[in-house]
Amino acid sequence: MLNNFDAVLNTAGEKEPILLENLLFSLNMSLPLFIVMGLGCILTHKGFFTENYIAHTTNLVYYVLLPGKMFLDIATSDLSTAFDIRYVAVATGGVVLQFALAWAAGWLLCPDRSKQSAFSHAAYRGNFVYLGTALLRNIYGVSHVPSATLILALVIPLYNIQGVVLMTVKERQGRFRLSTVLLNVLKNPMILAVLAAIPFAYFKIQLPFVVSESLGYFQAATNTMALLVVGGSIRLSALKNDLPLLMRLCGVKLLLMPAIWAAMGIAAGLPAEQLVTLIIVGAMPAAVNVYIITDKMGGDGALACSAVVVTHLMSLFTMTAIIFAMRTARLI
Repeated sequence: MLNNFDAVLNTAGEKEPILLENLLFSLNMSLPLFIVMGLGCILTHKGFFTENYIAHTTNLVYYVLLPGKMFLDIATSDLSTAFDIRYVAVATGGVVLQFALAWAAGWLLCPDRSKQSAFSHAAYRGNFVYLGTALLRNIYGVSHVPSATLILALVIPLYNIQGVVLMTVKERQGRFRLSTVLLNVLKNPMILAVLAAIPFAYFKIQLPFVVSESLGYFQAATNTMALLVVGGSIRLSALKNDLPLLMRLCGVKLLLMPAIWAAMGIAAGLPAEQLVTLIIVGAMPAAVNVYIITDKMGGDGALACSAVVVTHLMSLFTMTAIIFAMRTARLI
């Protein structure tokens, strides 16, 4: 009996260092991203970054750096080895289900119809391009992760299509025009970059050295600039209004969505890297594009801005907890 008791103590003693190690790993993966974002917020507050500078830098990242990085990531990847029909099916189904749940959550949790488009938009569209890819690079220690490349090629275009559909229906009293959706989608620089890169990846066309080297500089600069811009765009004063509504939104976006992605990935029997990628897709805070597109298409820009701020702040805790859970489950 004493031997059994000693065995239990030894097992408990072994678990404590493992849990501590997993916690430190989780913090090491998530904190650097938020430190850079926090630096962007501080530099803006101190006057180093002006509103005009943030606006111009956002355009630089959105129209130049990010499309260049996405083109290089996809064009130099081997889609034949990265492509997995189960993974594609789960990712596509997850995006559709996530969108439907976000739309329903807007109706159920946001009584004010004028705010529903902003709520639903923020509830499904995560900051995977800026934050998720950087987090996966931290976790796996590589320049780009194959499972993330497929997300960039598949999920991000669907996000843009869904965003236009949502805002068109919600803010135009149900009048939906396919031509408007297609035009907005085709004008998106990230989608253009993906479409341009796919033939290079599929036919295994090697990029000229000058092109790949030049785009490599874009790749190195994109995540740092993107995180600084996201941090610089944070306005703490935006948190004063709609706080209960924003807390409900955080519950949907940061907890429900990753749980759904995890359940779908586990049910499909996906390998660890793909499962981790999909969970991170669901766990991302609301993308900055939520504010830009919501505001431009007549939605509640103030709520969308607040959603971006609050979900990013709360995701420091939720993402760390999710990484800890995945580490404990030996997925990473």
